[in-house]
Amino acid sequence: MVSTAKRTLEMQLLLGPDETVPVAGRFGYRSDRPYEVEVAFLSRGETVATWLFARDLLLGGLCGEVGQGDVRVWPACRAGASRRVHIELATDGNVCELTVRATELTAWLEQTAAIVPPGHEDRYLDMDAHLARLLAGKC
Repeated sequence: MVSTAKRTLEMQLLLGPDETVPVAGRFGYRSDRPYEVEVAFLSRGETVATWLFARDLLLGGLCGEVGQGDVRVWPACRAGASRRVHIELATDGNVCELTVRATELTAWLEQTAAIVPPGHEDRYLDMDAHLARLLAGKC
C-alpha cells in the first residue's frame, strides 16, 4: 500500500527586492517514490508547472544552503519576519525564486518522515519494479 503526504502551502514568488506575488504550491510525497518530492504550482486552481526534486534538499535547506544546478534551497530570516525557506528553481537560463514559511514546510516534512524516515528510503524503494518499468520503456 502506498502512503502519501500532501499539503498546499502558500508561497511567495520573488519578483524583486521588495516585490512578491503569492503562489500556491501543492507539495506531494509518496512512499513508493521515497527519495522525491513533487511540487505543483497552482494559479486559479490550475497546475501551471510541476517540479520533482529530492526530499533531502528540503530537509537540508531548513538549516543551511543545499543543492546546485536546477534546485537550490536555503533558510532565510529577516528582522521582524517569520523564518522562511528559499527555493530556487532554474531551467534554460531562467531562475525562479520562491519562499515558504519554515514552520509550514517543517510540518509537512514531518508528515513525510512519519511515512518514510529520512535515511531509510532504500527500504521502501522497490528497485526490481522500477528496473522492470525502465527496461520496458514505461518510465
